[in-house]
Amino acid sequence: MNFKVSDSCVQCNSCINVCPTKSLSLVDGLVTFNSSRCMKCGQCFSICPTASISMFDCDPSTNISLDPLVKAIQMRRSVRSYKSEPLSNEKITEMLQIIRFAPSARNARNTRYIVINRPKLLELIPVIGEILLNIYPHMKAMIQAGGDAIFRGAPHLIVAVESVPQPTDDGVIALAEFELLAQQQGYGTFWCGFFKHAQAAPQVRELVGQNQQDKVTAALGFGIADIQYERPAAREKVAVTFI
Repeated sequence: MNFKVSDSCVQCNSCINVCPTKSLSLVDGLVTFNSSRCMKCGQCFSICPTASISMFDCDPSTNISLDPLVKAIQMRRSVRSYKSEPLSNEKITEMLQIIRFAPSARNARNTRYIVINRPKLLELIPVIGEILLNIYPHMKAMIQAGGDAIFRGAPHLIVAVESVPQPTDDGVIALAEFELLAQQQGYGTFWCGFFKHAQAAPQVRELVGQNQQDKVTAALGFGIADIQYERPAAREKVAVTFI
């Protein structure tokens, strides 16, 4: 990965605060990297205001594309810090109507969306937290510390649901397009795998109002980001084979 911090670092702690795995720390005025904890997400590279972090041999001074679509793809991030201000139901509905043009298997278009707003998310946090402890015992300290390790303070969670025996990838594809739309409009998103893992539990279904036949295909946290990234994340180049 070739992780490096240059002398231009000003010890602002932005990289430390944004790291989801706590791989970075400040020791004697220097940013210290724990490679065994790193998940290679590139959040630190993206947020550094002085372009002091390099990884995967990516140049942090590289310019962002001026093409709006390319820029939206490059700057898409998993945002884990949100402002408490919610978006209106009308605004969210407007955005969801745009993604109705996303591809659909057999053009069946069976996906519908449940938008869970912050008050209901607060009810879900302790319920899902207990469920996750049985799946991920190593999360005990994080869950019991309080706060919101599940929904990351997001004011909204958009859940894609299909009520068919064999659900498709339609919801995943549509919410991936929603994510780019949100990025282009200045909002933050993150994929909420924790909710997807817990959604089959009866107590979660009851709180959300899911039918017994509903199957969640994707869940996306969403809101006004309370963080600003300076550049795209560092990424290894993809492997491509032509045959």
